[in-house]
Amino acid sequence: MTLEQLEQALPNGLHDAQIQQVEMDYEHARLVLRVKVLIGLPGQAPLDRERYRSGKIVFEGVQLLSIELPEAGTGFQYPGSVWFSYERTLPGVIPVAVANALRPGTLSYSLFVREWLSCIQIAATEVGFSWSEGDVQES
Repeated sequence: MTLEQLEQALPNGLHDAQIQQVEMDYEHARLVLRVKVLIGLPGQAPLDRERYRSGKIVFEGVQLLSIELPEAGTGFQYPGSVWFSYERTLPGVIPVAVANALRPGTLSYSLFVREWLSCIQIAATEVGFSWSEGDVQES
C-alpha cells in the first residue's frame, strides 16, 4: 500500500488527520505513526461530522527517518497532537548520495507538520494502516 492508496480508502482521506505519537523501531525498520483520522462527513449532523477515530500508519522497511527542527515562534514547545499533510518527497530534498543509496521501489514521503512549519522525511518500502479498537471521538 502507499499513502496515496490509503488516502483513497479513508472516508476523508488524510484531510485533517493528526499525529499523536511517533514510534521508530530501528531493530525491525518499522515506523508507527499513531494518528487521529477524521471520519465524519460534511453532510452529517454537526456532532457527527467532527468525529475522529484513532489508527496506526505503519511504514515497513524504513531506510530513512528525519524530523526537521521546528521554526522558531511556532507552538512546538506545547504538547498535543499535530496536524499534518503529505506529499511524495520532491527531488533535491534528500541529498543525492543518500537518495541513490535507497533500495529500488522505496516510497519517499514528506509530512508537513503545520504547527512546526517543518517536515518529517520518511523513506520506506511499504505502508500499512489499521484502526485502533473502538476509539471514536469528537474533535
